[in-house]
Order: sequence, then structure tokens, then C-alpha cells
Amino acid sequence: MKVLIVYQSMHHGNTRVIAEALATALYAECREAGRVKPQDLRGYDLIGFGSGIYFGKHHQSLIKLAERMQPVPGQRVFIFSTAGIPFLQKRWHRALKAALAGHGVPVCGEFCSAGYDTYAILGVIGGIHHGRPDQRDVDRAVAFAKELSGR
Repeated sequence: MKVLIVYQSMHHGNTRVIAEALATALYAECREAGRVKPQDLRGYDLIGFGSGIYFGKHHQSLIKLAERMQPVPGQRVFIFSTAGIPFLQKRWHRALKAALAGHGVPVCGEFCSAGYDTYAILGVIGGIHHGRPDQRDVDRAVAFAKELSGR
């Protein structure tokens, strides 16, 4: 199975940590969203799309890439994110899921980890989830990846 992890990690590197853990567990190629064109996605069986959560959704570069995706039969995707409030994962993932649903690509899994967040007022108080994602979060991401791959 050929796997690609596409991610965008802007401020604290939270999502890059999770993306690299997923890539290692899935023996996947890992690339930043800005370095991936829609036609590049055609050669993969499984694609993970992930970023931090910005203004309630994934980074715009991921959503635009998903909107322009040209899926091939049998291709699957999964979604991951890092967020200050990870238990709102269903809300955070909505826009990216909608972009993928427009192409009929099945989303076979979703993962969200706590991440160090200094957005707006949180920055004034020093942020939340300092030191996250931590090893437990990475271990959860690896377990999620193994479940996806059937290992």
C-alpha cells in the first residue's frame, strides 16, 4: 500500500510531530501541503490530510488541495489535526470532510490530538497544552495508524 501524509504545521510544529509519527507507522511519504499538487495525489492508495485548526477548521491549503483532488478508484483518505480543544474534532474536521465528500472519496478515519495553542487570549495567559503533543499523543497517533493499516 502506497501512503502519503499531507500536512500543514504553522506555529508550534504540533502537527508536524503527529504527521511524522503517522508517516513512520504507515511507512508513508510525508510532505507539506504547499509542496503537493492535486495530480500528485493520484499515485497513492491512502492519503492523510492534517493541520492545526485555524479559525475552526483545517488550514486553507489542505481544504483547497482536497477540493482540487482527482481521486482514483479505491483510494481512501483519513483526516488528522492538532487543536487547543481536541474534543471538538467533529466540528473542526467538517470543512475538510465536505471538500473530500465532493469527490466521493471515503474518509476511513479521523484523529485529533491536543496541541500547544496560543491563539488570541490564550497567548496572553501563556497558552494551553504546553508540551503537547507529547509521547502519549504520539503513541495514540501510532495506534490510530496501525488500526488504519490493519497491523
